[in-house]
Amino acid sequence: MSEHFCLKPRKDFEDVDIEEKKGIVKDAYDVAKGHSPLVKSVSVLYMEGYERKIYANSEGSFIVSETPAVFFRVRAFASKAGMLQEGRESVGAVAGLEIFQEDEPNTIALKAADKAVRLLDAELPPAGALPVVMDNKLTGVFMHEALGHAAEADHVLRGESILRGKLHEEVAAEALTVADDPTIEASFGFFKYDDEGVKARRKEIIRNGVLVSFLHTRETAFRLKASPTGNARASDYDATPIVRMSNIVVEPRDWRFEEMLEGIKEGIYAKGMRGGEVDTVKGEFQFSAEEAFLIQKGELTKRLKNVSLSGKTLETLKNIDAVGRDMRRGSIGFCGKEGQEVPVAEFAPHIRVKKILVGGARK
Repeated sequence: MSEHFCLKPRKDFEDVDIEEKKGIVKDAYDVAKGHSPLVKSVSVLYMEGYERKIYANSEGSFIVSETPAVFFRVRAFASKAGMLQEGRESVGAVAGLEIFQEDEPNTIALKAADKAVRLLDAELPPAGALPVVMDNKLTGVFMHEALGHAAEADHVLRGESILRGKLHEEVAAEALTVADDPTIEASFGFFKYDDEGVKARRKEIIRNGVLVSFLHTRETAFRLKASPTGNARASDYDATPIVRMSNIVVEPRDWRFEEMLEGIKEGIYAKGMRGGEVDTVKGEFQFSAEEAFLIQKGELTKRLKNVSLSGKTLETLKNIDAVGRDMRRGSIGFCGKEGQEVPVAEFAPHIRVKKILVGGARK
């Protein structure tokens, strides 16, 4: 098999003068820094590049792949009375500068700065096991971190996954379907072939609550008597391809956001993820939301900060009782594993979980 795949951007960054690009970064910095005197520090990251891969194997495959990529992120830090809060926004794609038509750099900067300032006056959350509604970003990152990594077959083979031995078993709520899909055009996790020459395809991890597949390289597929799924990725030519995710997709259902809030006497609406830890062996997680709101009698009331969410992965997956209809692109960034980082993204709707352990750190 021989193929030459070349993705042409609609707006090539090589056609844009370096001074114009520097202007994009400077303008974004000025917008974020000038939003409020409470914004004390701003960092703007702009990355662009072309990647050319040549893959050949003893089976006769010769694949050349050429793709552009752009990544843009703004981090703003606001401070008041000894308190420090961060706002972060990013955009990225396997594409050219046309991505800024949808997410204008100055708008991204303003959102990051405004978030940091808003959080300074937010309150700490109540503690205890509470119902939680996750926004698109948090849903996507949760599924990536807590479920996706556990579904990577190398972890399964090493006995480092709670999903080991559970293939074709019900591991989540019936309403939940989660897939890995590198074929989404202009996504940050897009590729045509993986780094073992396997053609990229969408593959479901969970279908209607049932675990239907792990993510594989050629080696893990052979050892587990499965088929390669096109998930072998390497960060560079001198790195060994290992099992990696691309774009995690949570399929939407039919719940509206307002319907999810109804019936919640007291709960949390959590948005985005600031950081956290996942133990794929024990199946436990701890995340910190970027920002949140208190839900009281079905209504959003107080803004909250430093919200920590923790629990057991499989228990939480089974406690999902509502999946929204509003699937959107969620977080964009780089996923690290075994010293390698690769670009990934998530696409997800809102979800509601019956209960998650909620806490708050005083910062």
